[in-house]
Amino acid sequence: MEVESTSILLNDTCSALHSRKALQLQVKSIGSQWVYKTKCNPDGSTRYQARLVMKGYGQTDFGETYAPDGTLSTFWNLISLIGIYRWNMDNLDVGTAFLNPEIDDNDIYMTPPEGWPEGSNAPKIVIRLRTALYGLKQAP
Repeated sequence: MEVESTSILLNDTCSALHSRKALQLQVKSIGSQWVYKTKCNPDGSTRYQARLVMKGYGQTDFGETYAPDGTLSTFWNLISLIGIYRWNMDNLDVGTAFLNPEIDDNDIYMTPPEGWPEGSNAPKIVIRLRTALYGLKQAP
């Protein structure tokens, strides 16, 4: 959870809004939750991963949700071009890919999950999203 929280904060994904201010603005917030996964490393050890996920099924006001995808034939054509022209090929994995695209709609608010921000004395807040999070309709 700590790694995911840090990456969300470092990518400037959201900004906090006090709940009283949110009530004055009459914002509708979407819930969120932590999703936990156990992953296996190549050496046989296990690691635990946590992701902050929006409860996108509660989202009612959203625009376009189309995400173009490449086909397998396009991939094979690209691989054959790499072989024909003897190009170099690199592999890249973006760990926070969904945290990078900006949201077209500036009025998406989320209720933070249990335990975030840390501390039981933390004030009640609503979070305004600047970029997409997992689970949003606009994320892909």
